[in-house]
Amino acid sequence: MIQSVEKALRLLQALDLHGEWIGVRDLARQLKLSPPTTHNLLKTLVAASFAETNPATRQYRLGLAAVRLGGGSRPLVNLRPFPRPFIEGFSTEFDETIVVVTWQNSQAVVVDWIQAGHPLAVTHNHGVVENPLVFASGRVLLAHQSREEQLRHTQTAELAALGAGAPRTKAEALKLLEGVARDGYALTENVADSGVIALGAPVFDASGRLLLAIGCSAPISRTTKAQVTQVRKHLLALTATMTQRMRAPVRDPSVAGA
Repeated sequence: MIQSVEKALRLLQALDLHGEWIGVRDLARQLKLSPPTTHNLLKTLVAASFAETNPATRQYRLGLAAVRLGGGSRPLVNLRPFPRPFIEGFSTEFDETIVVVTWQNSQAVVVDWIQAGHPLAVTHNHGVVENPLVFASGRVLLAHQSREEQLRHTQTAELAALGAGAPRTKAEALKLLEGVARDGYALTENVADSGVIALGAPVFDASGRLLLAIGCSAPISRTTKAQVTQVRKHLLALTATMTQRMRAPVRDPSVAGA
C-alpha cells in the first residue's frame, strides 16, 4: 500500500464524516498524523478540488471534485450549494433569469436556476437541456469539452432543425464553439425565433476543468444593448470569482497558526 495515498484517502473520509469546516490540528489529531503532514496533504487535495479551504478561518472541508465523484444518485443536488449564493446575488442585482448547468454523461443538465420576477420572464426546468447549441450556457459547456466530445455531439444533433441563429452544419458548430472558448463567453439572440437574448460564461475547478456554466437570459423586447454590456461585464466577474473561489490559494501558515 502506498502510504501517502492511504493517508490522503483517510483524510478525505475524515472530511466527509465531519461535513463542515475543520482545522488542520483537529484533523491531524483524529488521523494520528503530524500537523505538517496533514497540511501538505490538504494542499494537494485543494489543488485538485477534492478539498476546499476558507482562507479567513484556515479551515477545510470536502471539495466539489469529491462531492461529484461520490454523489451517487444525487450528484446535481450535491453540486447545488456552491453556486446558489452567487446566483442569488446576481439575480437580486439584475432581476433576470439565471441558470446553472453542468456537463454530465455527454449531456447538458440543469443544476439550479432562479426565474426573474418580471411578468414576462424566461423559464427553465430541471433535467437535461435538449439541444444545448441553442442556448448560451449550453454553448459554453460544449466549448470546453474535448474535440472528440464536440464531434460526437455535432454528429448526433439534428443541426438543420435547430432553427435560425443556430449552426446548420458540423463545421459551423465547431467554429462557433472555438469562438466561445476564445472569447470566454457565449451570446445568443433570438435563436430559433425564441425572442430571448442570453449570455453564458464558464466556471472552472482548481485543475482547470470546466465545472459549471452560468447563464443569464431575458426577453429581447425589454433588453437594450447597454444592459447586455452591463450584464456581460458582471457575469464574467461573477464566474471569475467563482473560479477563483475554487482555486482559492492555500495559505502556508506556521503549524502553530494552522
